[in-house]
Amino acid sequence: MMRRCLLLMTIALLPPLPIALGAVGMTWSTAGAQQFAEGKLQGVSVRSTGEVELAPEREDIEGLTAEFVWDLAAGEDGTVYAATVGPPAVYAVRDRRAELLHTSDQKVVLSVLALPDGSVLAGTGPNGIIHRISRAGRVTTFADLEAAYVWDMALGPHSEIYCATGPTGKLYRLNRAGEGAALLELKQKNLMCLAVAPDGTVYVGTDTDGYVYRVDGGGRATLIHDADEDEVHALYLDAEDRLYACTAQGEESARPGPPAGSADAHDPPPMTPPPAAGPPGAFISIYRILPERGAERLLRIDRVFMLSLAPMGEQVLLGTGAGGRVFGVGPSPVSRVVTELDAAHVTAMVAAGAQGVIVGTGSPGGLFRLRPGMRRTGTYLSKPFDATYLSRWGRLWWRHVAGGIGSDIRVRVRTGNSSEPDDHWSDWSPWAADPDGEALDRPAGRFAQFAAELRGAPGVDGPRLVEVGISYLQDNRRPRIEDLLVDGQSVLGKSAQGEGGRPRRPSNSSSRDEQKTPPSLRQVGWQAADPNEDELIYTLYCRALDETEWRLVAEDVRADGPHVWDTSRVPDGLYVLKLVAGDRLARPGPEALTDERVSIPVLIDNRGPAVRDLRAIRRPDGSFRITGTVRDELSSITKIEVSQNADDWQPVFPDDAMLDAREEAFGHETDVLEPGEHVFVFAAADARGNQGSGKVVVQVP
Repeated sequence: MMRRCLLLMTIALLPPLPIALGAVGMTWSTAGAQQFAEGKLQGVSVRSTGEVELAPEREDIEGLTAEFVWDLAAGEDGTVYAATVGPPAVYAVRDRRAELLHTSDQKVVLSVLALPDGSVLAGTGPNGIIHRISRAGRVTTFADLEAAYVWDMALGPHSEIYCATGPTGKLYRLNRAGEGAALLELKQKNLMCLAVAPDGTVYVGTDTDGYVYRVDGGGRATLIHDADEDEVHALYLDAEDRLYACTAQGEESARPGPPAGSADAHDPPPMTPPPAAGPPGAFISIYRILPERGAERLLRIDRVFMLSLAPMGEQVLLGTGAGGRVFGVGPSPVSRVVTELDAAHVTAMVAAGAQGVIVGTGSPGGLFRLRPGMRRTGTYLSKPFDATYLSRWGRLWWRHVAGGIGSDIRVRVRTGNSSEPDDHWSDWSPWAADPDGEALDRPAGRFAQFAAELRGAPGVDGPRLVEVGISYLQDNRRPRIEDLLVDGQSVLGKSAQGEGGRPRRPSNSSSRDEQKTPPSLRQVGWQAADPNEDELIYTLYCRALDETEWRLVAEDVRADGPHVWDTSRVPDGLYVLKLVAGDRLARPGPEALTDERVSIPVLIDNRGPAVRDLRAIRRPDGSFRITGTVRDELSSITKIEVSQNADDWQPVFPDDAMLDAREEAFGHETDVLEPGEHVFVFAAADARGNQGSGKVVVQVP
């Protein structure tokens, strides 16, 4: 694919997102430049500030039959010339019609240049021949250059002709008879584009390095801009000597060269359009270059295929392959999508004085005329919105900036159940004219689309659309309780294993100083979700295993917990919990749905273990062995400690070395005790953190 055009890119835009309407329903809101740019622009423009407005006037030019318009040039008499591919030809555009002027025997016509005498030059490939076509249609060879491709041509102030060529990076300067030679040769393979100042200074854009050179009359080249991108595709010099450069960058930029299987090393690649989406990371930029002051990037568009530049009023237009869109930048920071044409690619543009800007397209090839004045009417068609589930559609409203008297906006909506509108979608609703909103009478559906018509009036500013909102309510789906937890552990029968299959340490196995909450306070939490994103409300119940009726623990809880369950007034034993989640806050009574889950048995144990049967046995050396038993009615014993005469607590181990039962026998060996009274306090804790103690007093004579 030709290097000048076929760089693979397309706009990456964010989809409009649903916005919650408090507790009930959602709103599909479309606002901002990125969201509006996803829609179809039929006679409207989108500003970077997020406003949709009427586009410039557009006329179709008939008579052209080609796959691509490759280049355009405007003559002094108002005639516009078009170079085409498929077939390679030159057309003359006068008024509203294009007439075939010449069909080339070369494979491609890459560039055209209108001369002051009314003739036109056609630069070709792959043999670097330039033909001259007279007013009468007579074709002669103007020049045969030592190059394969004549990528661009420009006229100098003294009617000299500059030719940018490849693949040897030569810039030619020819006289009116087609005589001349290479003015300079650069290290880049292809010189892609030219612009010539009134004083004869030539600006050249290259491939490979993305360089822009300034070339003086003696052929001395000065690098004035090194773009971040690889290729400079188009240059435009305005009346204030500001140079605009369009650049492109892609992971796999196309290079001129022979197609596969070609016997001629200078044959260009096949003339096929690029695919709709380009390689990831591809983008274009437009720079404004002041040769003595540097360059400023005005606009960058990701994943876009860019081709051409042309002025219109105070704006500079960029032709792209983003669905046939034309972008515009100006002196202010505001840019916009100017218009969208009925083609895949905008391949060429030229300013034609009072005729406005002539635009050439590819896939299919076509010609259009854009004029600075605004259209009288235009329509914005949104991208279909996916509500993700069958929905009822409520109220339509919009915000706008009013235009002058006689201008207005009206909006309509249609719905369906396929991602792309088809014959099975509903009819359009009647046009709504009140921006404050009105109820929609469209069938329920998963998808919806709106169309906004903007209408202007002569001599007044047109309206600007800022935002469109449509409320909707999904058919209700049951909420889902995904987990129920007590003290951080799932009680829905899920595994109690931690990460990697390792068991979790019981939370109440910490020391008595680390015990932060009373054992009677249980933390109950849950995880739940609603497919409709409705707000949920929860009710928690409990009952003992030997009971048949549920007891209320908490109701109308709006958070996922944790809820503190005070079990101090609950008899010890095994209990099950039931959690009910409902969406009645977001749904009227008959539509409200609930989900409920019942836990596995949960132990309630608020009584501490008993320390008993303490006995102190004196040994011959004056030490003692103290034995005893710790027993708990419901939970296993997790800790036994001893304090002698109020000293620090020391661990005591059970006789079988394992704390794993509700009753544990233990023994404690003392040191040799001094004469007098010694008090030993034994404390124990169960798996719930409940504590109990007992003491024994030892008298030493």
